[in-house]
Amino acid sequence: MHFGESFLETAQRELEEETGIKAKSIKIISITNERTDKAHFVTIGAMCDSFEGEPEVREPDEISEWGWFSLDDLPNPLYPPSKKLIENYLNKRFTDDE
Repeated sequence: MHFGESFLETAQRELEEETGIKAKSIKIISITNERTDKAHFVTIGAMCDSFEGEPEVREPDEISEWGWFSLDDLPNPLYPPSKKLIENYLNKRFTDDE
């Protein structure tokens, strides 16, 4: 997040920076806590159901490709924080602390 940004502003900016997609409609769907012995991360998941553009790789040192997948046929393995966010969404939970 940049100083002064809301969660939604951050999600919209990051989506465009990383994929080139411009969100028209976006909402927060889940917040998770990732804890290890040495770190603690809070991940805020957002869903965009209206957008402009097609995904393009804008950070090739971090991402090799983007793809569209059905929630019933996701690739395996998934990035663990993303997996938790999707599980929360499918189970109608907002956080993994519930």
